[in-house]
Amino acid sequence: MSSISQFIFPPKELASCIVGGIYRDTRGVALQDEERLNYFPASPFFAASIMLEGQLHVADELMPLHQIKRQPVSPARMYAKPKSAPHMSWSPGPIAGLTVAFYPDAWATLGGGFDGTPPDCLPSALAHFETHGDAQAWSLFWDEMKDAWAAALQADRSARWNGSDRIKSWTYYLMSRAAQSGTGRSLRSAQRRVRRWTGHSMQTLNLFAQIDDLHALIATEPSTAPVELAASAGFADQSHMGRALKRVTGFSPVHLNQRIAEDEAFWCYRLLGERF
Repeated sequence: MSSISQFIFPPKELASCIVGGIYRDTRGVALQDEERLNYFPASPFFAASIMLEGQLHVADELMPLHQIKRQPVSPARMYAKPKSAPHMSWSPGPIAGLTVAFYPDAWATLGGGFDGTPPDCLPSALAHFETHGDAQAWSLFWDEMKDAWAAALQADRSARWNGSDRIKSWTYYLMSRAAQSGTGRSLRSAQRRVRRWTGHSMQTLNLFAQIDDLHALIATEPSTAPVELAASAGFADQSHMGRALKRVTGFSPVHLNQRIAEDEAFWCYRLLGERF
């Protein structure tokens, strides 16, 4: 029996608000301690997580197994700010849980705080996972979030996009909206608005967009030479790509690819690649 890892796309009504959901279930699977580690890349998104069964020890940086075992057990519900560095978690036994990622500007429009405080609508929407089966819970969660998002958009009335599965599309939308907002029309003024809406500089958002493009290229054209991947993803050269990848994941390209191919603990990276 294998562990279950799923990426769940949001309905189209929420595509401009929610990036997607990740579900993980290791119940009934025999795993060693090292295989119960979970590695995650840096992320520009806010996240809401709920543990349905089991416990997690969470770290905001990469660390050895013996060290993360000493981290305190996290609460069953967690709300996380964007992560500027790779991070990880470990479970002492079987788990079932999920995470839903939100675009930062949408998180703020819903009423969430940049300190990670969740929007008022989110705790009650997540509660459906504690009282219903998986399929029904997702349906009820989406319905409640659709109502909350529609109400937030009606109150905000800012220009909105239709959503996309690519970070680059989101950054283009942000810069276009920023260029048409406010009195200052300079590039610096637009970049300041983007930072105010998302908490990120455009340089940081462009880095995440490049890494996202790299994931897509590797997933769809796995035999492409590294130098060609670097050029296609917008990096200056292969070395630039390697430094950026290490900043976001904590690993060199060669080491990361090896771990993704062989290591159970890198299930999230495999899942992100399957989106394409």
